[in-house]
Amino acid sequence: MQTLIRTFLALEIPAFIRRELSQTIREFQAEVPRGIKWVKDENLHITLQFVGDTKEEDIPEIIDFLDNIFLELPELEFFKPEIQIIPGRNPRLIWVNAKTENKEIFKAVTRIKNKLQHLDYELDKKPLKFHVTLGRIKKRLPDFFIAKALSKKINYEKFKVSEATFYRSILQPEGPIYEKIKVFRLGQKDKKIENL
Repeated sequence: MQTLIRTFLALEIPAFIRRELSQTIREFQAEVPRGIKWVKDENLHITLQFVGDTKEEDIPEIIDFLDNIFLELPELEFFKPEIQIIPGRNPRLIWVNAKTENKEIFKAVTRIKNKLQHLDYELDKKPLKFHVTLGRIKKRLPDFFIAKALSKKINYEKFKVSEATFYRSILQPEGPIYEKIKVFRLGQKDKKIENL
């Protein structure tokens, strides 16, 4: 019998952004104490690819592939993070959207998707949108909160990401627990060239 574990791939946000977003969550909690399942501070990240139920026997091959992908990928710069509540009519998520001009990350995610599909994994076909989920909406939000949340400004215009992580997600009644399977450093190929 195959052993399946729930996995996903994420980019790690820097500590100063994590602190900023954690404080934002606490401010929002004070405004709307019920009706939103807020993400724990330690679980804040930019999701690159949700894999879902993953065969344990495939993990070494996936890690080897990701090692090669992230070796070639430089550090990523994101800019103009802004709070969004989506979708518009029946919102389900509060997240922080972020943009990047780095085309290599989109190529990398396409290669990752192709590899996972080659291993017979069915993946979400939604276009890639870089974001950090803050909370999952469980009931209708008051209009005053929506207006306040959308007007909330993130203090940092840009930030860099230098790590990606392959995670195991363990579902619990009080919320998921994320365990790191493998951490990948970005920009290592450039550093090796500099040291030659």
